[in-house]
Amino acid sequence: MTNPERLYINSSMEKNTPRFIFTDHSSDLEACISKVERLSSCIEIANLINSELSIGKLLSHVMATTQKAFLAESASLLLIDEKTGDLTFQIALGDVGDDIKELYRLKKGEGIAGLVAESGIPLNLKDAYEHPNFSPAADRKTHYRTRAMLCVPLKIRGEIIGVIQVMNKLTKPFTFSNEELEMLVTISSSAAVAIDTARMHRIILQRETLERDLKLAREVQESFLPRDLPVIENYRFAAVNQPALEIGGDFYNFFKLPSNKLGIVLGDVSGKGISASLFMARLTSDLQYYTLLFPEPKELLTRMNKVLYNRSKRGMFVTLIYLLLDPVENRIQLANGGHLPPVYCDTKEARILGDDEKKGPPLGILPDAGYEQETFDLGEQSSITLFTDGVIEAKNSAAELFGLKRLLKVIRSQPNNPESICRGITNSVDRFTSADGRSDDLTLLTFTVN
Repeated sequence: MTNPERLYINSSMEKNTPRFIFTDHSSDLEACISKVERLSSCIEIANLINSELSIGKLLSHVMATTQKAFLAESASLLLIDEKTGDLTFQIALGDVGDDIKELYRLKKGEGIAGLVAESGIPLNLKDAYEHPNFSPAADRKTHYRTRAMLCVPLKIRGEIIGVIQVMNKLTKPFTFSNEELEMLVTISSSAAVAIDTARMHRIILQRETLERDLKLAREVQESFLPRDLPVIENYRFAAVNQPALEIGGDFYNFFKLPSNKLGIVLGDVSGKGISASLFMARLTSDLQYYTLLFPEPKELLTRMNKVLYNRSKRGMFVTLIYLLLDPVENRIQLANGGHLPPVYCDTKEARILGDDEKKGPPLGILPDAGYEQETFDLGEQSSITLFTDGVIEAKNSAAELFGLKRLLKVIRSQPNNPESICRGITNSVDRFTSADGRSDDLTLLTFTVN
């Protein structure tokens, strides 16, 4: 048949002979086949989306299948940069795809993609050059000629996260139909959900990795804290270490020294997290070594300051207080490197121990800093409490500090028992900050003389 539709009449028959119309359905069949192929492509894309969580592989597969389904010369996917709001090419397929990805970023409202990202309205352009928003700059740079174009937004929960484009139909009539536009909108909806899912999956994996790293760092940190408290006749010890996060920068330790003396250290590394934990771990190892070489507290801090200054990176430092306990003479020697002074308490009073003018700077800041030491006798039924700023700088909902006065009051109210002193302080701080919780590490070390 030469015509799509022709009427045949048998002239030898009567005038009332029924007329038969024969129709050529080849065009309808081709349209049907084309529709089935597009639907098959949609199913293929859906299967890709449901089977792939790697966002890079996912987008590459989706766009390659989309380009094939639409018989397009090129296809691209742009996502909105969360920091700048610009559209950036994630996938660009076609002869000039690599050039396009390297060329430029788009602002919202700029070009066809920028317009669709801003308005959220899909576009079907028979000739892109006829649209006022089209910019031929990329064509000129790549020697490409954009003709027909489909451009649809990627939306998730009402938010536009990017756009998909297909360009230049390779078969007659070399333009895209509205049905193809609707198909691309369907694909973009599935792709947007998949991108969101892949992003969430990546966040979950990163969070799980971070949690494992933090747990490992916490285990490393705890391994450098003393497992057992010292056992010395007429002395009792207690300690508490409660990081505000999974890991923190507070630490304490004990060092057995010649002549039955005991080194006692408590400090606070600047910052929090893994870097502070690792800094603290190495510092504890250094102290274990240098306390044997430099028995005098002032000599130890002077040496440690030089070591930390030469090693310190990113401005990290540590405040630290070191006590050398002589349990035979009931005496301590004390040197302070920028830390809070300890509290001495006996049957008469609770007071700050040490001259503030003899306190040196934090360790690791000044290369030639010098440190002094003081000597104090310990009375019967007395206690020494060392603490970090997480105690007195804890805040309540009214932004009030727990403060030194409250600390002294708690220590005075407790019996001469190190466990009771530590428990009384932590309970008081927790009650004080109950509405918002503590935001800093809390570390205590207490020992008493019977």
